[in-house]
Amino acid sequence: MNSDADMGLTGLGDRLYALWATGFTRRWHMNPAMSCFDDYNCGHQGRCAQLVITLFPDHSIALLRAAVTHDAAESRVGDLSRPFKECGGDLVVAHAALETQVLRAMGFDEHLTLDDADCLQLVDYLDAFLFVQLRNPLEATRNGWPAAREWLLWRSCDLGCRDAVAGILDASQVGDFT
Repeated sequence: MNSDADMGLTGLGDRLYALWATGFTRRWHMNPAMSCFDDYNCGHQGRCAQLVITLFPDHSIALLRAAVTHDAAESRVGDLSRPFKECGGDLVVAHAALETQVLRAMGFDEHLTLDDADCLQLVDYLDAFLFVQLRNPLEATRNGWPAAREWLLWRSCDLGCRDAVAGILDASQVGDFT
C-alpha cells in the first residue's frame, strides 16, 4: 500500500466509512485461549477512551482521539500477536510504519507527546488485561498475564494513577457487578 488510492481511502466518504467499519474488526483472533470471545475494536477503543477520561482527567484531545482510533488500521493491515511483537524485530517496525500510514490516510495523524503515548499504552494494555480477567479468569493467571498485571501497576505509578489502576485490577478479580 503506497497511496491512499491503494488503500481505498481517496475521499472523505471512503475515510469515514473505513473508520466506521474498522470497529467491526475482531480482537483476540491470534490467542487460542481468547479467540472464542467476541470483542471488537469499537468496544475496545471505547473502553480505552473511558479509561483515559477516568485515569487522566486533564487528558489532551489528541490522547482521547488516539484512544478511540488507535487500532483502526488493523482492518487494513491486521494485528500482530504479543509474542510476535516481542521477537519480530524489523517486521514489527515495518508493520507499525504501515499502521501509521493507514491511520494518516484515514485522517488520524495524532502526534502524541511522550507522556500521552505512555498513557495510551497503559489504557490499551489495561483494557486487554481487564477483558481477559472478565471473560477468562483462568487465563489471567497464566501465559504472561500475571507479569502484565505487575507491569500495569509499575507503569501506572509512573503516570500518577496507581491507586486507581490497583483498585480496578482488584475489583476485576472479584468480578462483582452488584
